[in-house]
Amino acid sequence: MKTSLCSLFVLFFLGGMMQAAFVSAAVSQSVQSPEAFLGYEKGERLTPHHRVMDYVTHVAENSDRVMAEPYGKTYGGRTLMLLYVSTPENLARLDEIRTNNLRRAGLLGGEATSLESKAIIWLSYNVHGNEISATEAALFTLYELATGDDTHLQNTVVIIDPLLNPDGRDRYVNWYHQTAGRQPDPYRTSREHIEPWPNARTNHYNIDLNRDWAWQTQIETRQRMAVYHQWMPHIHADFHEMGVDQPYYFAPAAEPFHVAITDWQREFQQTIGENHARHFDDDFRVYFTREIFDLFYPSYGDTYPTFNGAIGMTYEQAGNTQGGLSVITADGDTLTFARRILNQHVAGMSTVEVASMHYERVAEEFFRFFRDAAETPYAPHKTYVISGNNTPDKLQLLTSYLDAWGISYGHAPNTRSVRALDYQSLEERTISLNSQDLLISAHQPKSVLLNVLFEPRTTVVDSLTYDITAWAVPYAMGLEAFAIERRIDPAGPFSINHPVTDFSAMPEQPYAYLARWESKQDAFYLAQLLQHDIRVRFATQPFSMDGQRTWERGTLILTRRGNEQHGDRFDSVVRELADELGRELVAVNTGLVMSGRDFGSSGVPMVHAPRVALIGGPGANPNNFGEVWHFLDQELEYPHSVFEHTHLNRVNFSDFDVIILPQGGYLNQVSNQVKDDLRRWIRNGGRMITFGNAIRALDEGDQFQELRSMPEPTDEARTAQQLLRAEDRRRDAAASLITGSIYYLNLDNSHPLAFGYPEFYYSLKSGANAFEYLESGFNVGTLQAGAHRSGFQGYRVKDHIENSLIFGVQPYGRGNIVYLNDNPIFRGFWHNGALLFANAIFFVGQ
Repeated sequence: MKTSLCSLFVLFFLGGMMQAAFVSAAVSQSVQSPEAFLGYEKGERLTPHHRVMDYVTHVAENSDRVMAEPYGKTYGGRTLMLLYVSTPENLARLDEIRTNNLRRAGLLGGEATSLESKAIIWLSYNVHGNEISATEAALFTLYELATGDDTHLQNTVVIIDPLLNPDGRDRYVNWYHQTAGRQPDPYRTSREHIEPWPNARTNHYNIDLNRDWAWQTQIETRQRMAVYHQWMPHIHADFHEMGVDQPYYFAPAAEPFHVAITDWQREFQQTIGENHARHFDDDFRVYFTREIFDLFYPSYGDTYPTFNGAIGMTYEQAGNTQGGLSVITADGDTLTFARRILNQHVAGMSTVEVASMHYERVAEEFFRFFRDAAETPYAPHKTYVISGNNTPDKLQLLTSYLDAWGISYGHAPNTRSVRALDYQSLEERTISLNSQDLLISAHQPKSVLLNVLFEPRTTVVDSLTYDITAWAVPYAMGLEAFAIERRIDPAGPFSINHPVTDFSAMPEQPYAYLARWESKQDAFYLAQLLQHDIRVRFATQPFSMDGQRTWERGTLILTRRGNEQHGDRFDSVVRELADELGRELVAVNTGLVMSGRDFGSSGVPMVHAPRVALIGGPGANPNNFGEVWHFLDQELEYPHSVFEHTHLNRVNFSDFDVIILPQGGYLNQVSNQVKDDLRRWIRNGGRMITFGNAIRALDEGDQFQELRSMPEPTDEARTAQQLLRAEDRRRDAAASLITGSIYYLNLDNSHPLAFGYPEFYYSLKSGANAFEYLESGFNVGTLQAGAHRSGFQGYRVKDHIENSLIFGVQPYGRGNIVYLNDNPIFRGFWHNGALLFANAIFFVGQ
């Protein structure tokens, strides 16, 4: 009987296995390969976004190993999609796997179930639109995982984002298909290998999404990171392309590694690299490691996951904008699109394989990362205090970021004196805490990310870095902040004391309304008022109505006189917009002030709604152009016209009040007639806002700002440079560089360019150019001795940049030139400069 029952059980079990195998085989056979579904062979064509979405949807609908989840839309309206790939058993418990992962890391309350941890791998493709092999490889990796041996899926969950930047990719795909002929031309300077400005690397607004992981200024990033933080993967691989003459790059990364990176993260990068090398060696593929791509700046697709506990990696395939379908490289080889796709596919499958081989340790080390972070934070500062004296808008901005990052915070204990490092001076002093202050303890699971983003001085272990070397959040947001070397825990939840406007208590028709000028949100309010045709004045001197409250320079004054054409609608528009945007509004019944200038004074000028033009085109820095375009279009929602410099001969400049010039030497390419017209336009009252030295081509006889030359080296120094070993020359050149460092500027806040600021400003300087003070004009923001706060500064640069102009305004005829020699809206995350840029648009020259 026992034998019979046992036999029946075996027959039942085997029958079930056979049935499962049959179903699996049937499912696998119903999943088409990318070639069969798309109708062309690997590397024969470029796949546009909508066909990528068609294919991944097909796989998800026909494979029990794949689930598809749309997670958002791009600025261009294209779908963003994630694919979850694992065994059917794991997919059935997918949310349990996710929540267990967060709970075991201490990132979510509650107890994990007994289900064994799986290694969670996230593969990101095509964050740069013109690095096209990535998305194609994602399709082949998805197909193999969905239909091949599922051994490595038993203990893993693979999350695939096949296309992070659909707008950029489609821009490239459409251009290439319109440009290429019947057969690809491999000649590398033919037109199908020369992308037009601004190229397709970036998203719709020409913002580099691969530098936006931490700052989340773009809608694509915000939507992706919301899901990322719900999962917190253990391994993240970011698939890119580089120049056509390099082979393939994979981990381990190059130095410098940020000091926060753990021994385990270094070790497993090596393990992954060795696994890749084994597969690449099998087919004699050429590759390199430990060069160029470091792990320092925290807003990349490798570093941000790293500081969130993952093994974060960049993979780089030769190709990029010059790759096309085939291209002849410098060594005479023909690099095909098919080969590029295959290399990316091999690296992706190897990543899944090595994660599966070590899944238990991968998961345990991930959990240990967060336990260690909470128990023994690596950095000297254990507590960060953000003063309650900061404006509500700044505190709101900060807390929205902390929430997005998953960093815990609360309010400080009351009336407690402690020694703290002041970010402003970088000196220690005694401060008194109170319950209005926001306090962040480093004793929390997200301690590593917190310390990396808030460290007052970055520890630059190597001058040869790939990106900027300073980014501290208190400087980027212009916060009064302190760092403390002892642990202090929050005393309770933090809340912001937003000023509340009681509209019901206001007189029905006051003489005027007053609104503060302190933040980008205030500039947005002004932009909306102007678009509703509300006439707005602004204060050029502090004033007081009652001898108690002082209204600072820049205060918006909305008088009834001048807005009579709106009738009662004046009050409803002003109040409704203020309520919608959370602006404090104060009603007053007189234009007579106790101190300062009365509302009818010439010192309270009108803001004439500026007609704004933005110039771009070949030679203009596409990132800076994009930062300005995004600021105008998305952050201010203010009307503007965009022109390429090649069409300026068709523009009637008198139709505009403000022209904005992004960085670049593109005005050298315009005709002399256009240059004359632009100079005449400024002299007749136009306001030219120029980033860096973009206006130089218009200069006649050194009328504009003067670029300071680097001092000539002494004969002894020149000889020493000439005798340098070849391997030392790149490092020596870094002595003349500034690689994205933070400086304290002295600010003349009595000038309209600096309204709304204290007498100082933190500036991110991304180059060593220095400009002399204006002889006839206003030196509004200046860099003086002792200004350096954080980041790498070459020793030859220090004296060169001292006592130089950063922000200035030069009268030119009846118009003005606004010089922005540091970028006040750098990558959209330098929030401290947004109001200054708004001042340049709305206030200067009014």
